[in-house]
Amino acid sequence: MRGLKLVFTALIFSCSTNAAQLIAAASDLRLVLPVLLQQYQAKTGVSINAVFASSGKLSQQIQHGAPFSLFLAADSLYTNNLLQHCSPKQRCQTGVYGHGQLLIWYHHRFQTAEQALAQSHHIAIADPSHAPYGKAALAYLQQHSLRPELQAKIRRSDNAALVLHMLSTGQAEVGLIGHALMPAAQLQQLLPQSQQQQLQLLQKLGQTEVVPAHLYPPILHSWFYQADPKQPDIKAFLDWMQAAEQQQFWTDAGFKREHN
Repeated sequence: MRGLKLVFTALIFSCSTNAAQLIAAASDLRLVLPVLLQQYQAKTGVSINAVFASSGKLSQQIQHGAPFSLFLAADSLYTNNLLQHCSPKQRCQTGVYGHGQLLIWYHHRFQTAEQALAQSHHIAIADPSHAPYGKAALAYLQQHSLRPELQAKIRRSDNAALVLHMLSTGQAEVGLIGHALMPAAQLQQLLPQSQQQQLQLLQKLGQTEVVPAHLYPPILHSWFYQADPKQPDIKAFLDWMQAAEQQQFWTDAGFKREHN
């Protein structure tokens, strides 16, 4: 609880000192969402920044009053829970905007993902207690015939984005991450140089495969919105990010879109 209070205090401080409007977003969006926000600013002149953390932690912070009118979560469980705690006066809404995909990355010294799981020393995943991609990764690993041996190899990071760091620094030879953390090449080219270099290093060190969707529970990326007169442009951004003209962006980011 003390850690939650410290993070919440930091968020309140950043909101009071930053003129840009803020939204909360799951860690697997850490690379691609800033690109989308830059495109929106170029189109509209409106500056919106994002605070990233695991979906579970952000959900707790919003329940405790963190001033985010828009939350992009990696699991509809969290947004639906927030909706249930809303009063009519808050005018809350929620919806699913895409289906996330789970990737497995493994070092080049292994020929297949199966061999990597069997012979690796460490497997990196996000903490399944509050990170949806960690939950999906654990569900996938628990189906494996080597389950007892795999359990001993698992190394948990606080969120999905930190799994990339563990892989690029050699702390694990196998990792399970959201596809958005290793987006398509055309989207990678729009990332900051440091992020491009990290992804290039991972591509040099290993390879990735998309985990078949039937091997883990659906990852429903959802949004939660509550009207806030102090952040009038957030709803316009939410509508824009879901428009048909952004379809290619989300595809490049590794999402399957929700069709209503």
